[in-house]
Amino acid sequence: MKKKHRLIFFGSPEFALPPLKTLYLGGYEIVGVYTQEPKKKSRGMKELKTPIHLWAESQLLQVYFPSKLDKRSLEIFESLKPDVAILFAYGKIIPPDWLNIPIFGFINIHASLLPRWRGAAPVQRAIENNDKISGITIMKMNERLDEGPIIASHEISLMPDTTGKSLIEKISQDSCSLLFNNLDKYLRGQIEIVEQNHDLSSYANKINKQETQINWHLSAKVLEQKIRAFYPYPATWFIHKGIRYKILKAKVNSLKANPGEIIKSPLIVGCGQNSLEILEIQAEGKNSQSIDKFLLGNQNFTVNEIIENK
Repeated sequence: MKKKHRLIFFGSPEFALPPLKTLYLGGYEIVGVYTQEPKKKSRGMKELKTPIHLWAESQLLQVYFPSKLDKRSLEIFESLKPDVAILFAYGKIIPPDWLNIPIFGFINIHASLLPRWRGAAPVQRAIENNDKISGITIMKMNERLDEGPIIASHEISLMPDTTGKSLIEKISQDSCSLLFNNLDKYLRGQIEIVEQNHDLSSYANKINKQETQINWHLSAKVLEQKIRAFYPYPATWFIHKGIRYKILKAKVNSLKANPGEIIKSPLIVGCGQNSLEILEIQAEGKNSQSIDKFLLGNQNFTVNEIIENK
């Protein structure tokens, strides 16, 4: 009779759900699910559990959400006697003394073709840098960030309209078959894992607020790539007449003007090279709108005005 391996899943956001569901429906014995702890938006409000937490509870799976992966948490993890742990967007760094507790170690689903774009924001950096190909890597974790040997990988072509949202959705879905088709082979010793070529590595640094602000001195092409990369979160933004606006969709226009200069309606703004035609925008505290609808009720933007970099 085929052995049912004891599996623990680590994940938090919505896009980590499809692989977890695939493992559950595929017959693996999921003895625990680790996720980020519930959060409160303000005093007195109900705790907000992660999507992974909510689904795991609905399936009567045991959920763990330690605020710290400390000695007590390690003892609990060890008591579950896992054969393997699967990690996808958990949100915490796994301490080194956890890694060898599962018989077959920790397996990470990483949202890039390693060794390119190790780190926190591989999806956004691939689009921002105009990569033509991204993908998924399933790797065995070691003590160094995203440097473990590769079990399997899968390429995904990036299109001119690929956004951060569409790419992570594609990665989420494609990771299901990639994981399911290779995990059992790995556990049976039928896959030869391959060391990464560390000389080809690059790092996807965590996105900071400052870099999401629009700098009109950059080329329109670079800005358009940033807008797609950071959509829908954290989103690119600018401030005009004291109001903050997010740009959710835009395209490059060949018209030329000074950086930040509003050239013409509906809303085309000069950049360091060419100009940016804004197609979808969101004023602070408001819903997103197409630019045509937005301008019907907004008189803040006038041709020849300059949107300053502030």
